Amino acid sequence: MSYCAQADLLKMIPQKELAELTAESGDAPDDEVVAEAISKADAEIDSYAGVRYQVPLSPVSAQVKALSVALAIYHLYGRRSVAPAVRRQQYEAAVAFLKAVAAGQAVLEGQAGELAGVNREVGEMSSASRIFSRDNQSDW
Repeated sequence: MSYCAQADLLKMIPQKELAELTAESGDAPDDEVVAEAISKADAEIDSYAGVRYQVPLSPVSAQVKALSVALAIYHLYGRRSVAPAVRRQQYEAAVAFLKAVAAGQAVLEGQAGELAGVNREVGEMSSASRIFSRDNQSDW
């Protein structure tokens, strides 16, 4: 399951521009190239989010969809080696946010606003009694 779809990309860029980024000729976007860019974007999201969440993320929040769209569009511009400054800034902002998520400094929306797959249990540790202490070392 992808975090966004071609229709989501078309909300951010016109169809003609998407076709120029994906197809070698014609006015129709190449669906396979679009799907590959979305897949790369989703894998990038999963690589950061997977540190703190169970991936793939489900349900897909508007926040995750927006990240996927920004990353996918940047990857499409990367095919042509000409990413406008605004697209690069959106990509860098998305990656910075995902790094903050991985570091525990930001939160992705999960089911009912809860962290997905984070273990909240506190571990317990025990060990054998101490062999050496200040009290039993006084004879030395």
